[in-house]
Amino acid sequence: MEKLRNKLGNKVIFGIVAIIILLALSFVFGRIFTKEAINPSHTTNTKTENCTNPVFTEYFVDPKFVQKVGQVGVVHGSGLYIVERSYVSVKNEFTGQKVPVYAPVNMTVLSGSHYINPAASSTALPDWALWFDAGCNVEVNLAHLKEVVDPIAVQLPEAKKDSRSTQLKPQQFKAGDLIGYFIYNQGDVAGFDFIVRDKKVVNQFINQERYSGNRASNLINGVCPYDYYESRKKETYYNLLGGGGGTLFKVKDCGKSSRDVAGTISGMWFLDKEPQENIYDSYKDGHYGSTLSIVGDEERVTIGNLGTSNVSWTLSKNPTYKLPEEVANQHCYQLDVFTPGETSGWVYLKLISEVELDVVFSQTGTCPSAFPGNAKRYYK
Repeated sequence: MEKLRNKLGNKVIFGIVAIIILLALSFVFGRIFTKEAINPSHTTNTKTENCTNPVFTEYFVDPKFVQKVGQVGVVHGSGLYIVERSYVSVKNEFTGQKVPVYAPVNMTVLSGSHYINPAASSTALPDWALWFDAGCNVEVNLAHLKEVVDPIAVQLPEAKKDSRSTQLKPQQFKAGDLIGYFIYNQGDVAGFDFIVRDKKVVNQFINQERYSGNRASNLINGVCPYDYYESRKKETYYNLLGGGGGTLFKVKDCGKSSRDVAGTISGMWFLDKEPQENIYDSYKDGHYGSTLSIVGDEERVTIGNLGTSNVSWTLSKNPTYKLPEEVANQHCYQLDVFTPGETSGWVYLKLISEVELDVVFSQTGTCPSAFPGNAKRYYK
């Protein structure tokens, strides 16, 4: 009887041990498959524990070709929104020539697009836009390139009519490797884009919900790309920072993806009081666009999406020029056109609260002496 009890006891112990082992194995394999599902190979690695930000060591474009590099957080050419990209302009003397573009750091191309740019002339070369994983949740984007190296080109042989990205076979590039060329010809887009997004960075806005989720990941995570360079090359690029008209800035400010400054008119404003699905949905209510972007620099104040123009601006020589982050109450901007001395209407802006702005716009005339009636209300 005693032997029988011992035998049964051993079987029970063995069974319990077996169950524990099976549970442990299922947990391990469950973790493996879950990780693979949420972090597929074509996305940027989201593991940030003990990672170190990449340090850019090679010029992505030789400074001798560059007329200026732009701040981040400028108004897009469409006027509809603010963007995180740095626009890189090439000197006029290199018009028509191939300007090489290189990998600034060891990185892997993950996706890209080859498309006909609707903003360019009918004779313009198609554009390339490429996304790279630089490690530690840092993404690099190079856009408006005109040629790319063969390992990428063979994967996207035909130019499409839209710029949506396609997953590519991952291709590793070492710092300094040639990626492609930018070529500027009359009628083409005047520069190319250099973008860095760091998912570890969360930029702050007055109304954070407006930009959270998938509404505006570019602005939430967009950073100054030159800040990731080693000090000597960073200084070289900072010395090339300038405005859309070609002015090199005296104060070497790279800008910010969030142009919101509490208690001022600076940043993006919206006709819709409540956050929409994303910030890029737009419509017009008469002269007033559903998005209103207000950004200033040493060269000009740029205001997007009013009237028939994509963008309007007030140049620094204009008596009504004032940086938006310095306007804490109300201000009227007399708008400039291309011809010096001529004007193109005005816009009067009045801050009602930290999240409300009244706007009155006219395509003709000069700034009135007091804030007019019939204002359009915008919101953060």
